[in-house]
Amino acid sequence: MTENTEKRAAWIWYPGDYEAWLFCKCMAQRRERDVLITPFWRMDSHYVSVKFYCNFTLEEPDEITVKVDGDFNIFIEGMGYVKNFDGKLRLPAGSYEMQILVTNVPELPCVYVCGEQLKSGSDTFRVTCQDHVFLPAAQGDFFDIDASPNKRVKKTRELAPVSTEQIGSGTLYDFGKEISAYLELRGMKAGAKCKIYYGESREEALDTEHSEQTDCVFSCGEESAATAVTKAFRWAYVPQADAFKELIALEEVFETENKGRFSSSDKLLEKIYDVSVYTLGMCKKEFFLDGAKRDRWAWSGDAYQSYLVNYYTFCDSDAVKRTIRALKGKEPIKTHINHIMDYTMYWVLSLFDYYLFTGDKEFLAEMFDGAEGYVKFLLSRTNADGFLHGYPEDWVFIDWAAIDNRGETSFEQILFAVTLIRFAFICEELGKDGSFYAKKSEELLKRTLEVFWVDGRFVHRRENGVLDLAVTRYANMFAVLFDLLDEEKRNSVIEKVMLNDDVQKITTPYMQFYEQATLAKIGMHENVLSGMKAYWGGMLGEGATTFWEAYDPSETGAEKYAMYNRPYGKSLCHAWGANPVYLIFNCLLGIRPREVGYKTFLCEPQLNVLPDFDCAAPVGKGTLYLKYDGKIFTARAEKCSGYVKIPDGFVPEAETGGRTAKFGQKDGKYFLDEAEKITFVKREGEYVF
Repeated sequence: MTENTEKRAAWIWYPGDYEAWLFCKCMAQRRERDVLITPFWRMDSHYVSVKFYCNFTLEEPDEITVKVDGDFNIFIEGMGYVKNFDGKLRLPAGSYEMQILVTNVPELPCVYVCGEQLKSGSDTFRVTCQDHVFLPAAQGDFFDIDASPNKRVKKTRELAPVSTEQIGSGTLYDFGKEISAYLELRGMKAGAKCKIYYGESREEALDTEHSEQTDCVFSCGEESAATAVTKAFRWAYVPQADAFKELIALEEVFETENKGRFSSSDKLLEKIYDVSVYTLGMCKKEFFLDGAKRDRWAWSGDAYQSYLVNYYTFCDSDAVKRTIRALKGKEPIKTHINHIMDYTMYWVLSLFDYYLFTGDKEFLAEMFDGAEGYVKFLLSRTNADGFLHGYPEDWVFIDWAAIDNRGETSFEQILFAVTLIRFAFICEELGKDGSFYAKKSEELLKRTLEVFWVDGRFVHRRENGVLDLAVTRYANMFAVLFDLLDEEKRNSVIEKVMLNDDVQKITTPYMQFYEQATLAKIGMHENVLSGMKAYWGGMLGEGATTFWEAYDPSETGAEKYAMYNRPYGKSLCHAWGANPVYLIFNCLLGIRPREVGYKTFLCEPQLNVLPDFDCAAPVGKGTLYLKYDGKIFTARAEKCSGYVKIPDGFVPEAETGGRTAKFGQKDGKYFLDEAEKITFVKREGEYVF
């Protein structure tokens, strides 16, 4: 085992069980006025009995420390069960087969093994959940023998309110922006009982009858007492101001930093970027959650967009994988992810994008069986026409909007066609035959056009063979965004839907994201910039410090906070509100993987639309730096390489990075090597290459 002498011992467990166990804990954090609200979909937890197996050779005697979370026994072939175990195995040189059987009902069964020659890790141990199938053990960043996954502790930092206001007998605390934190009341009187009313808005905190989140803190003979669960809020109102001396927030800290940046003389655009990053950071905890205040759950469709923004900000692949694994659940597959038809498909699409941005084929292979299982599940739910339709237990979501989704919707068929073709790509990347799924996608799209294409656009739905001729944006813009239409049909959708103000408008950042991305796809970048500033800028105009779940500019006063028939039901810090980061970096700056895993990047900046800017974009393991002052545009690569398109109206300088740049005259792009810099200047008069 000499190959293991340099590596660190790690806590190990059954693959997927850490995510499943942690997911159950995190999804149980939702409260509504101190009432526990649990997910309404099937929650799969860890296997409570797991066997760890290792076949190893010691070249010399070794003393091996074994630590286990759970009840356990150790069996060594030829020696039997280890008795009177004191935490260490003292073994002479030789070859061994060892099994550690662990049972742990409330927590994750996990093992830590450390000797000079044998150290626990995914390459040394296999595990089984007693189904006679052995898999490589899973591990994470848990290398401390005294800090197993079950002993993880949230990190916090103290944060004082920026202002206080006496209202009646109580105090209103303002922390300046939305935070996720515990509250600690210091200097409490003996026997004191303090009620806390939280608010994402001032109105919510002061409405003690309807505020969504509350707490009650009791003094138990100590001078300080803290809330048990973190809450997301900006304001907190405590009516019993005389029951304690000081209120402090203990803000959650997750150690990830934004690897990108964006600044501009257009301060509204810059603020939209900054607030978007902060919004995603508020919702990126152990998993990518939807809203910081209300649900605090991982929803597949919400998370899909969060992943895309993450690739331009935190680049936290571990959080992406944790969320994907947790949402996958365990076999058998009997229902849609989150019980939502569209969210099952977004889960499959998330694998495609994760692979595109990271090139992590190992994770793609790990998830393949689950992905194929869900695709086959989707196919099993189609009718004689090959269409998906809602079963009684299904939720056909699409968007928060006044639309009828009964029967067969064109949107679900378009999304399924995209899912099938992208799953076919996943198959091919893993050396499997994806032609069956590619053909299914082709057949589905053909049939969707036959049934739902009316007067040059997709109508919304059909029920019992009868078409509802209502038109929505969803299927139409997705068909354009994912290149499913020929030029004639594409142009028809643009004219009759995308540019038609009579078609129902979108009022959620969730679908605004796809609409703006589609506008960028068809070259309407001016509309993307103006639309982003109007919609997300409108929320900032309402005093938002994070972006909302939904925003309708026509709503005024307290109604803008209402949703779900509750006066403060709307989430004012919602992960899908962070989408402008993607729209800026992907759609306006045109930065995206040209090859899987950012082997090379592509940058197609829309300088005819953008104001001046200075930014850095994470590109794989490197960074692309871009700067524009209205006349000169520069691009510099660090630990990455790729192609930069010559912006319209600009010409390249002769020398870049100390040598003549390689100019591809056929496609108008420069190839930018690592550590090189390209400068373009605004053209004056005619320029001939």
